[in-house]
Amino acid sequence: MHRTTKVMVRRASRAARIALLVLAATVLAQHSCLAASFDDSDLSVRLVSESSNAPQWPPDLVISGTWPNACLPSVSRSTLTDMHIDVELRSSGSHCAAVPTPLSLKLNPARTAGLDQLALGIYQVRLFQRRADGSSALIAFRLLRSGGDDVRSRPENGFWWSVPTATAPALTGSGLSIEQQGSHVAVTLLSYEHGAPAWYFGSAAMPGNIVRIPLTRMVGGDEPFSAAGTPPTAEPGLTLNLQFLAPSHALGWLLRTDTGSNMAIQAQELDLLRLPFGSGHVGNAWMGEWALLEDESRQARIFDLVDLATADAESFRLRDRDGHGVLQCRIESIGGHPMPAYCTLLVDGSVLADFDHNGLDRLSGIDPGGHVIRLVRLPR
Repeated sequence: MHRTTKVMVRRASRAARIALLVLAATVLAQHSCLAASFDDSDLSVRLVSESSNAPQWPPDLVISGTWPNACLPSVSRSTLTDMHIDVELRSSGSHCAAVPTPLSLKLNPARTAGLDQLALGIYQVRLFQRRADGSSALIAFRLLRSGGDDVRSRPENGFWWSVPTATAPALTGSGLSIEQQGSHVAVTLLSYEHGAPAWYFGSAAMPGNIVRIPLTRMVGGDEPFSAAGTPPTAEPGLTLNLQFLAPSHALGWLLRTDTGSNMAIQAQELDLLRLPFGSGHVGNAWMGEWALLEDESRQARIFDLVDLATADAESFRLRDRDGHGVLQCRIESIGGHPMPAYCTLLVDGSVLADFDHNGLDRLSGIDPGGHVIRLVRLPR
């Protein structure tokens, strides 16, 4: 064969191979429904009421954002059980161009469940993606409020620890530092990654008692005695959802991308407490000077709780120095740790206040007239 002819054949063969590779890439892209990257934060999930004056009217659950391909999903089913809302999504096709596509879905979980109203409170909302093999993968998690904000359970600043739940053990050796300033809360998670210490940091606005905080992992910083002054690098890390049940008690959910899937996420449930450092009977941690504050009053009454009058496994009673005031509390175990669940403040036998949102430094509740009232620890 002539040399020129051989060159032309080789060029034609190379062009054919390139065309075949381009065609194969196109086919793979069209057949991969999840080829584009996807993250839990790509979706906005909200409860939207028809009227702010009647939030108990069944609100719509609105899902919007960016879907990773052109095969937009529809709602396959939804369930409402207690304070849990689960929604299963199913894609509309199998040959999907990997093009990010705007998504907008709306459903009414309460009406679907045959209810005329949705109870007020905090709902755990989970979104699942139905796969071709019939299995479902968790793709999003949110804490959503039906009704007004609750500020009685906003957190106390300090160290928080993970305790065992009914379904998960405690994060042994891990802890959180939580600080609230105004309407913002900042969290540092001290944990481990592949056995090596790791810490994550994030902050977000929290007008009520629930918050979603993207945490960044800090790496590459200098040791304390280094003179280099090299700042650490922030890498995308975990997402932390928090629901504060009391000033020293919270539920948490850590989220991360499932490394075995390019769309699913993993969720780790947490039960978090701010625990007293001291040992001995639990009542010892609530001794000290306290100020009784009523929202409509500018005056505070001081109680110096110095005497642990009674102490058993289910309750304790602290008596004021002057002998007239008594704080009596019923104890409940949270993850094996005794905490005061309900407390009553009495003076000469008359009830001044009942507290059901209790922390180490703040007790919140109501007086006999139904007014919001707080008992706040004074610094020593």
